Amino acid sequence: MTSRGTSHTAWNMVGTSASERVVATPAACMRRKREALYAADFVQCKFNIPASFRKRLSDYKSAYKMRGVEQVVMAMLDKAMTNYSIEEMRVPPPPSDGKSDKQIAIHLPREQHAFLEAIAYRNRGVTLGVALETVGAYVSELTPSPQQLPLIGEGDAVSG
Repeated sequence: MTSRGTSHTAWNMVGTSASERVVATPAACMRRKREALYAADFVQCKFNIPASFRKRLSDYKSAYKMRGVEQVVMAMLDKAMTNYSIEEMRVPPPPSDGKSDKQIAIHLPREQHAFLEAIAYRNRGVTLGVALETVGAYVSELTPSPQQLPLIGEGDAVSG
């Protein structure tokens, strides 16, 4: 709000014709966000996960100062894709609070979604939520893995 009690968007629309005004409702903003994510090859996934795993994701979000649960899940999947093969990822036993499921919807890059689907298929068709729990059972911290820098090729060497 400005000092005159009007919002900035209303203040900026003064002097524009009605045909030039575009109201940005929350639904329109979300639609634009989804369209941008789909254009960038992201997939929306809905997961049913236990409340304890949802709390763990929230704890990671706070501990690693991440913006949202989507970033936590993407970091977990990056770490799992780097350090584990699909054959290594075995489904853990169900948690004690398995009856109190929470539903979350997350946009993931297509390759991470394919990784989760491969884990689900490998473990006899479990749901994507259980596949995500499996990743969570193997990934206990989210610090980035060290990566090998590319070596200088023979043709790239600089002689002095």
